[in-house]
Amino acid sequence: MARSMTGFGRAQHSGGRYAIELEVRSLNNRYLKVRIHAPATISILEAEIEDFLRGRLSRGAVDVWVTITDLSPAEGYKLDPEVVRKYREFAALLSSEMGIQGHVQASDYLLLPGVVSAKGQDSDIVDQLRPVVMEVVDAALSDLAKMRVREGQALAEDIRKRAGVLGEIAARVARRAPAVVVDYRDRLLARVKELLTGSGVDIAREDLLREVSIFADRSDISEELARIGSHLDQVLEALDGNDEVGRKLEFVAQELQREVNTIGSKANDTEISRLVVDAKGEVERIREQAANLE
Repeated sequence: MARSMTGFGRAQHSGGRYAIELEVRSLNNRYLKVRIHAPATISILEAEIEDFLRGRLSRGAVDVWVTITDLSPAEGYKLDPEVVRKYREFAALLSSEMGIQGHVQASDYLLLPGVVSAKGQDSDIVDQLRPVVMEVVDAALSDLAKMRVREGQALAEDIRKRAGVLGEIAARVARRAPAVVVDYRDRLLARVKELLTGSGVDIAREDLLREVSIFADRSDISEELARIGSHLDQVLEALDGNDEVGRKLEFVAQELQREVNTIGSKANDTEISRLVVDAKGEVERIREQAANLE
């Protein structure tokens, strides 16, 4: 199935203490390039996220943005009453023995070292978030895949249309090709007669036929036309298959371009030359669209 490399996916999770939002965007790229933008809290998960992406995607420049919001930040901290008592004892000592007076607010104690501390380590948060983050990654990639499929089908339809036009052009070239040799023969005979008129010199018919035969062999494009037909069949087979088609179609487009160029250099005919120009345009459009496919 043809899939575009361009797309956008989004997913979120808001149950529990943390709200997670993830966006993934992909653009055209010859190979798969992944960039992850995540909070430092879960930076250790970036390699796992990238491996998961690489299992689902094969081409494209992919950017992933992860946003994590702590809905209950106070739950992550604990108060140590023993430390507060020690601070109060120190304050009483300063007041009784050194005469230092002052009124201490409860909020002042919260600013002192050791009074408030995190309940767990970063690793505890990561362990808690890992399954949810990966679930959101999976959902966002599914959303991205739907868009890439829609875009890919549109591109595939355009490529099919271009392939059909190219096939029609090849058929017109094939119909015109036999007349090229006949026109050359007639022009050659007319030219020879014109040059030899009044000279009393005759040229052997066998020599003329040999020259025409050499031209016919040199300008024969039947093999190129056959290969174009085969390449167009490959294009349609690739589009109807289930594998990634982008690289294959780019290669086939290169081969089509080579055959069309060869026809242009061998045909030696004005009408075929015009058809070759049209064919090059269609091949280039196929190549451009293939470069957008995964």
